[in-house]
Order: sequence, then structure tokens, then C-alpha cells
Amino acid sequence: MSSVTKALRSGTVRKDTYERLVCDDCNRQLTTRDRGGVGWRRVCPDCGREWKQLR
Repeated sequence: MSSVTKALRSGTVRKDTYERLVCDDCNRQLTTRDRGGVGWRRVCPDCGREWKQLR
């Protein structure tokens, strides 16, 4: 599981017109799965790939 920032740089995740995170392979908006601890886990509902997001 890589970070959202690295995925944005590599092109596997992009932002749409409204600044929402979108999986580039599936063209689906990422969902937030786990809010425990520090940050969130972003998941693509189609392919199941996960990225971590710290804030």
C-alpha cells in the first residue's frame, strides 16, 4: 500500500474536476475505509487497491 501522494505523482490516482480522488484504471471515485489512528485508507471499490492518506 503506497501513499496517495506517490500515487498522484505516478499517475495511478488522479483528481477530477471537483478535486476528488479517482482511480485512473477504473475511473471510480475512491472511498474512505478506515479512519482509525492517524490518517485514512483510500480504496477503489472496483479493483480493491488501497492507498494511505495522512493528515
